[in-house]
Amino acid sequence: MVCPKKRTVFGGNMNEEEIVELAVCGLHMRGFALEHQLTGLGAVYDRTDHTAPVYRMVRTATEPEKPMLVCTQNGTELEVEVWRIALSRIGSFLQMIPAPLGLGKMRLQDGQEVISFVGQAGAEEGLTDISRYGGWRYYVQETQKLS
Repeated sequence: MVCPKKRTVFGGNMNEEEIVELAVCGLHMRGFALEHQLTGLGAVYDRTDHTAPVYRMVRTATEPEKPMLVCTQNGTELEVEVWRIALSRIGSFLQMIPAPLGLGKMRLQDGQEVISFVGQAGAEEGLTDISRYGGWRYYVQETQKLS
């Protein structure tokens, strides 16, 4: 298992704090309803990136609906946002995530593994595959045009 990329930063009180990268692909992205959960934990947006082409994106049957990445052999590159967050805050973030989602490792297009949302095994069964949109933001833009 490859560990997430680690960075050391100094906070205002000069204590070292380990920073990890967290990839998000749905409601936690900039401009969406749950972005505040990340910023409230001191997370900082770093960049927009893409997954390795081994994932599919499905829409959950939850309210509100959310995307879920599924690792598969016939995947595609999907847009994600990479945020920097203190490793010590990951547990607090995990407490906010409802089933069938959790946190695990996800591979970016350059091969780097980062912490990201993962779905519980089998949770994708019967859900709608929205991979053709290339990412959640594009899915939302297109489906709102149709409404």
